[in-house]
Amino acid sequence: MAETVWSTDTGEAVYRSRDPVRNLRLRVHLQRITSSNFLHYQPAAELGKDLIDLATFRPQPTASGHRPEEDEEEEIVIGWQEKLFSQFEVDLYQNETACQSPLDYQYRQEILKLENSGGKKNRRIFTYTDSDRYTNLEEHCQRMTTAASEVPSFLVERMANVRRRRQDRRGMEGGILKSRIVTWEPSEEFVRNNHVINTPLQTMHIMADLGPYKKLGYKKYEHVLCTLKVDSNGVITVKPDFTGLKGPYRIETEGEKQELWKYTIDNVSPHAQPEEEERERRVFKDLYGRHKEYLSSLVGTDFEMTGQAQHSSSSQE
Repeated sequence: MAETVWSTDTGEAVYRSRDPVRNLRLRVHLQRITSSNFLHYQPAAELGKDLIDLATFRPQPTASGHRPEEDEEEEIVIGWQEKLFSQFEVDLYQNETACQSPLDYQYRQEILKLENSGGKKNRRIFTYTDSDRYTNLEEHCQRMTTAASEVPSFLVERMANVRRRRQDRRGMEGGILKSRIVTWEPSEEFVRNNHVINTPLQTMHIMADLGPYKKLGYKKYEHVLCTLKVDSNGVITVKPDFTGLKGPYRIETEGEKQELWKYTIDNVSPHAQPEEEERERRVFKDLYGRHKEYLSSLVGTDFEMTGQAQHSSSSQE
């Protein structure tokens, strides 16, 4: 029997990158665990009377000739904020009366195009982007404690509001603030509105539909594989962390027939060419140089001496 080493650390990891987040690529591999995944066993040429061939327990081909195993393993490469529709969304948006917002109608048009071109490329793995209703509800309903009767505080509501803001609403990076940097006499309302960290975030969830074979499209079978958050400072938060050299993560489904799934998440973003890195280095150097000159022009070179400095100068004379 082969022992599988699972990764039990499902905490988040934080990375910082100066590259555009649109270059981010993740490879997600999902597989249902069966007896053949654990037992590397070859039956003997002649089985004893009291032994049963393991092939007896293998799933039998369906009427269409395809084995269920083909539906129980999937690997796909996903880009940042790339929308992959779930079977639930495909069934929902094919009904025009279910569309309530411009985004819903946009999804409906995309799904109809996919259906006309042969269907979507994904099956169990799908995504919720920053614009989706799931992302907003998930962030707004985050709990700070394990109490069932928890009442969100003012700070929690404010932080949830900040998380929902779009990253593209911020000003140009590196720009100079036009308003006052320091407010010497802040009002009570000013303090309430500005004591939270105002860093816009974009969120993306990589999901999996772990429903039974031929029963995809039910919300109760949806599971979060990975959550990614990126802010305007280039900080990338991944939960759980990329698999790397660690073992795969595991998910145990609930219900009458409990199933075990494993999945891995790998960063497969393309590496920058040396010429691009050198050009980027020159651009940043020139940008920082101009910013330094601009700050120097604001400060100037003429300063009034303090009273103590004037007294020392007079004493020396």
